[in-house]
Amino acid sequence: MPLIAIDGRRVHYTVRPGGPRAVIFLHGGFGSSSDLWTETMAALPSEWSAYAIDNFLESEEPAEGYNVTAFAKRTAGFARSLSLDRPVLVGHSMGGVVCQLTAINHPEAVGGLVLVCTGAAMTSHQLARDLLVQLREGGGTAESLRAISAHWFHTAPALFFERYVARATQAPLDAMIAVQESLIAADTRERLKDIKVPALVVFGAHDTGRTIDHAQTLVAGIPDGQLAVMHDSGHTPMAETPAAFNSAFHTFLNRLAPVPA
Repeated sequence: MPLIAIDGRRVHYTVRPGGPRAVIFLHGGFGSSSDLWTETMAALPSEWSAYAIDNFLESEEPAEGYNVTAFAKRTAGFARSLSLDRPVLVGHSMGGVVCQLTAINHPEAVGGLVLVCTGAAMTSHQLARDLLVQLREGGGTAESLRAISAHWFHTAPALFFERYVARATQAPLDAMIAVQESLIAADTRERLKDIKVPALVVFGAHDTGRTIDHAQTLVAGIPDGQLAVMHDSGHTPMAETPAAFNSAFHTFLNRLAPVPA
């Protein structure tokens, strides 16, 4: 498994080699991992190389601690260390907030954003607070994380779901809690205008956490933002409705780097 040192800390990632353009995938919170993106990476057009960072599993804590701002700094450092030229960042849920912060705080490291079932603020997100309490009380057990993870999916293959839960149980409990606390405190609404790259905002119509108002806030605030609705998906469209997700995603990539005639 590839490892790289970012700011003196070991970072684990997965890679699918391809062409000269690059995509960096960022997973969500609650013990999510790069596994979430395996099929999405495999389906990428061949002219794109794909990298997925693991922020919980097999990676060391950022020097600034476990929080979304530190993960954004790590993402920019990752692109710089691998000499990736303005990669497209794709972030799910918590990872989508990391993408926003990377584009705002480290604009030189970003060529485009795909923000999947995420938002700019959690002021109206009671579920996030309820699940944080559940995580603290239930710990990082399979039972607790299975109950929490059930909120992410409208439909998902059973084997995928069980693997997702099994991987989540390997994540440090204190890291999951700290990241969720930082996520709840994060608010990018006033700074969305500073995102100067094109952004695709993906919304799952059955997402009970990041509801349509979250997606609309992003599209309205980012100068070059567009919305793609996954009508049969919940919070995790890349796993629930991969064909629809990949169609919207690849169309967006082609807009950024058109295939030569």
